Amino acid sequence: MISRFKYTLYFIGILMLMTACHNRPKSIAPTTTTESSQDPSTPTDISSNTKFHSVVVTEILPTTKYIYLKVREGREEFWIATGKKEVKKGETYLYSGGLLKTNFRSEEHNRVFEKIYLVSNLISKGDHTNLAKTEPKSNSVADKRITQKENIPTHTEKEILHKGAITIAELLKDPGKYEGHSVEISGTCVKVNPNIMDRNWIHVQDGTQDDFDLVVTSNTLVSEGSNITMRAIVALNRDFGAGYSYDLILENGTLIE
Repeated sequence: MISRFKYTLYFIGILMLMTACHNRPKSIAPTTTTESSQDPSTPTDISSNTKFHSVVVTEILPTTKYIYLKVREGREEFWIATGKKEVKKGETYLYSGGLLKTNFRSEEHNRVFEKIYLVSNLISKGDHTNLAKTEPKSNSVADKRITQKENIPTHTEKEILHKGAITIAELLKDPGKYEGHSVEISGTCVKVNPNIMDRNWIHVQDGTQDDFDLVVTSNTLVSEGSNITMRAIVALNRDFGAGYSYDLILENGTLIE
C-alpha cells in the first residue's frame, strides 16, 4: 500500500513539472528587415501623412543601388533611405510619406539602423522652389497652378483625338472607349507624388465614383487640396516598374486654365 502511494506521488510530481515547462514564458527573437527584403528605392507611398518634410542632410552613406542619409528636421535627427541619386551634405531636401522600418540591416555597411524611413520621392528644395507654401488665396485654377517644366514633352507626334470633358465615373464605365484619346477631368487633387521617374503623379477625385483616385502623370506640379481641370491621354495596362502599375491611368497631363 505504501509503495503504491509513493508511485502515485511520483507520477503527480512528473505531471506538475511538465505543466510548469509548458507554461514557461517563450522568448521571441527580434525580426530584422534587410536591404534585400525591402529595397529602399521601391516606392513606399503608404503613409497617410501627405505633408512635405523639409530636412537638412548631415551624413551620407552610399551603396550600390541607394543611399542612406542622416537628416535633421527641426531639432530631430534621424535616418532615411532612398534611391541612388546625387545628394549634397548640408543642403535641404523635401519628401512626403515614407515607410518606417526598425532594425533595418544594411549588408554593404554591415550595420543595423534602429529606426529608418524608406523614402521614394526625395527632391531638392531648389527643384521645389515654386511649390506653394501656403493655401491658395483664391479658387481660380490659374492660382492653383504652381510650376511647369518645359523640358518634358506633354504630347506626341501622333494625332490625338480629343473626347472632351468627362467624369471619372464615365471613364470607368467604358475605359476602352477612351484609350489613346485625350479627355478633360475636373476634380480635387487629393495627393501628389512629385518628381518620380521625371514626372509628377497627381491623384484626382471628382465624387462621381465614391473615393476612387484617378492618377494623372504630368510635368505640372499642383498643390494638394486644389480644384483642377487636367487634359491628359487615357492609357490602359501601364507598368512603369518599381511597383508603379496601373490598369487605368491618364498620361502627359496639362493643366487647363
